[in-house]
Parts: sequence; structure tokens; C-alpha cells
Amino acid sequence: MNKYAVIHVENTQNVVEFAEYLHKTGWTILSANKTEQLLLKNKIPVTHEQALEENNFYVQETSNLIRRILMTRIDSENKVSQDNQENSIYIICANIFPFLDVNQKNDNSIIHPSSLFISTILRNSFSNYENLLVLTDPADYKEAVIQLKTDNVTKAFRLYLAAKALNLVSAFDGGIAASILQNKEFKIKFLNYISFPFRKEMELQHGTNSQQKACLYRTPVDFGALNGFSKLAGKDISYTMAADATFAWDQIHTLYSILKNQYTVKSENKDGYPFTTQFTPLAGTVFSIIIKMSNILGAGLSSNVLESFHKAYSYDSENISEATLGCSAVIDTNAAREIVNYNFSVIIAPGFTPDAKSILTEKKQTKLIAAGKANEIGVDGKLINGGIILQEEDTSLFNHWKIKTKNRPSQLFADEMAFGMKMVMSARSYCAVLIKDNAIAGIAQSCLSTQEALERVLLDAQNRKERLNLSGPIADVLICDTAIPLCDQFIKIADAGVSAIIQSGGTSSDNEFADYCDERNIVMVFTDMTHINF
Repeated sequence: MNKYAVIHVENTQNVVEFAEYLHKTGWTILSANKTEQLLLKNKIPVTHEQALEENNFYVQETSNLIRRILMTRIDSENKVSQDNQENSIYIICANIFPFLDVNQKNDNSIIHPSSLFISTILRNSFSNYENLLVLTDPADYKEAVIQLKTDNVTKAFRLYLAAKALNLVSAFDGGIAASILQNKEFKIKFLNYISFPFRKEMELQHGTNSQQKACLYRTPVDFGALNGFSKLAGKDISYTMAADATFAWDQIHTLYSILKNQYTVKSENKDGYPFTTQFTPLAGTVFSIIIKMSNILGAGLSSNVLESFHKAYSYDSENISEATLGCSAVIDTNAAREIVNYNFSVIIAPGFTPDAKSILTEKKQTKLIAAGKANEIGVDGKLINGGIILQEEDTSLFNHWKIKTKNRPSQLFADEMAFGMKMVMSARSYCAVLIKDNAIAGIAQSCLSTQEALERVLLDAQNRKERLNLSGPIADVLICDTAIPLCDQFIKIADAGVSAIIQSGGTSSDNEFADYCDERNIVMVFTDMTHINF
């Protein structure tokens, strides 16, 4: 009696070994396209099945194959039926790669992918799971062989496999839908149903705490911070390391996507005169940032990797042990010789020179991640009890500037305002940042009020100044994620030498605040725009 198995896979892992077992035990393998070529190359006999051809227009052939799958039956003893010769397709070994492409215009390859008919076959196979083995995950081939050898394939195993097939189909369909609805033509950020095809990449070492299990999922796009994770083993990465690495890389990508080229904002003087503020492009600069438990421990801009790193780590060099370092440029030998002196858990960058990689890998606890271009989804959110809340990503630094004082900010101060605003956009609110020489001189995050943020940021900056034995004003610019009232905490910062402030404005003391700044030659800019982040 013929026993038929359909094999048509995009993920070819372990499929040759599985097909060899089936052939040796008397199964007839139906296949086509690249899978057929692969099996024939490995000298495994294959019967060509026209219904499995890519860009399949043979509707009748496909319908016939699906009919045979649906009509397949096993007998009362859970064995291959002796009375069902024509419809004896008992194994469906098939898989497809879900995809997500929201950056391209709709085209035929998205709306009608060549593998669409495979999802149809899998969906129909699910409805007859009690009589079939529907294998979509190479990790299940081994157990399938064991149960086939014992001639005792359990109903629970069949249901488990069929459910995994339906899970794959839903991811595939969701990827097509999201690619269409969220692309440049429709731009629908909030779909009726969330069905992004996130795929399981690896189980992690542990969660935030050692008693918690954790797993890494990724979109089926081969770029972004997670691109470099595939070269590491899950046992080497914890939830916190993965979260901090992606957080760092997001900050680098977002900063350069806004400021790499010429960036401008419409502005107006105190007397209402309109003008345009231009910011210095960041092309040719290097940005380094240090993250620990989703908190920013330092950040700096400079002309090379080493100086950028110095600016970043000098803010809080005492607490950077087991932190994550992100860098916008390939890390070179000079920088590596300095970086290796600190116990970073992760270093993420576009790449590492051979010598730098050799130096940095001397510390086994440090994981090097070469990241690619960031993957833009455009929304962020949180899991909540019973659902998920989503919002657009906060990616706009400013919509408008109102200069509330007689003087405008200098070019240096304007650039530092833009850099600092990106830092407060990323930090947990309420937040205040002091910037000096294009580096963080003080940062307060996760405060309960703006006044508390001001008090803490001044203390941080004073401690840094004392630790590094610095002279001069404590900082150039103060940036806050929301409105700052004229208060004792700000007056202390002004007395410490800050020269410019940028905030949303909107308090009852705005006019009094502007007069205070004019009296002390401090520049103040209102944006009418908050950047609250929890």
C-alpha cells in the first residue's frame, strides 16, 4: 500500500534526514520546486506534484490535493487505513517564512506571494488533524520519527502539530495584512487586530530576575538591533541585556534619523518675528550612550569613537559595571583598548574592527552585537492585564520654537538643546537633563515631579563636577520633558551657571520666568510640546 507524504519547505533544517527515514520505510514523497531539487540532490526519490509548484495556477490540481488531504483517514487502531489508497496522504511536512514589509508600495509579490497556496494547504490540513501529521517546525521531526517507528502516533501529538501549523499560518497572513495596511499608501498604525509575525528566536538565560523565564521574539526582517543576536546563544543573554541593547540601538537610530542631515524648526523671537532655526547635521559624528536597566547612565557626541566614549562614561563611571554600551560607529582599536577596562555586559555597534574584536572578547562576560539598520514599526506600547495599549512612537523633537527671552540661543546651545531633547524623550518621566560640551552633565529620571527632577539633576551634575575636578559653569543647557515653573530648584541651577533652558512652557509663572532669565542673560525657549515617557 502506498503511503504518501507531502514535503514542501522553505526552512530546510533537518528535512533531508526526515525524508530519508520516510523513503527507507516505504513512503512516497510528493514535492516540487526547491524542496524537490534538494531531495533529489541527496538521492531521495521524489514524485513531482504539480499542485505544489510555485505561482501555482493549477486550481484543479490544488483542489484535488486538498480533497485528498481532507479525505485521508486512519483506522480505529490509529493506523494507516488499508481501504483508502487514493487519499492516503498522512504526512504534510510544509512550512513558509512569514514576512513583514511596511516600507514598500503594494505590489503583486506582497498581495499574491508565491507561497500563498501552502498556507491554504496547511489551513485545510488543520481541519483533518486527527488523521494527519502536519509538520511545520523542524524541531518536531525527531519526535515524529519516534512515534512513527512505534506505530503509535498519539492524538495529542497530532493536535499539537496542527495547532503549530495554524499558528504559522496566522503569522503568515498577519504579515501580509500588516505589509499592506501599514505601508506608505495606507499608513494605518492601529490595526483592528494585532497580528505582527513575531517569531521565536531563542529562549534567554533568564528574565529580569533569575527565577523568571524569558524568550526573545523578532520580526522576520534581517536588520535592527536583534540582527546581531543570532550569533549569540540564548544562555548567554538575559532579558535585561536584550532590552538594554535594543534600547541603546533605538536611541542611536532615532537621533541620526532626525539629525544626521540638515534639520530645521520654525521659530519666532520674543517680539513675534519669525525665523528658522537650523541645527548642525550629525553626519561624520559619533554618538555613544550607556544604558543600565533602561536608565541612561551617560551619552556623548564627538568626532571619533574614543572621545565619544569618554564623554559618555565620564558622567557616571562608578555605576557602569554590567551596563550596555551603544555606539553609532564601528569600534576601532584605540577605543577598544579603553572600553575593555570596564565591565560592560553588552556592546552594540554597527561593527568591530578585527583588532578591536580580539581585544574586547578577552572579557568573556561581555557580549558583542553587530546591529544593522533599525526596524521601524512606528508604535510602542505595554502589555496590560487583559490586553495591550499602543501609541505612536514619539519621534518629533520640536514642532515650533518660541524664544521667550531677548536673546536667541547660540548655534552650540541650539545643537545641545536638540541633543538633550532626544535624551529626555528616551528617559522615564519626569526628567531633566543638563548638557555641556555635547555630553550629559547631569540627568534625573523617573521622578515624581518636575521640581524633584530639577533638584536631582543639579545634585548629579555637582557630583560629576566634583569627581572630575571640573571648573567653570556646571552646564550649558537645561532640558526638561515638560513645563518648568519658576521655582527654587531652578534658581539653584541658574546660580550654578546654566546659560540656556528649553521646556514646553505652560505654567502660571511663564512671564515671570522669562523676565528672570532676561535679567540674568539666560536664554529660554518654549516648544509647546511635552515628551512624557513612562
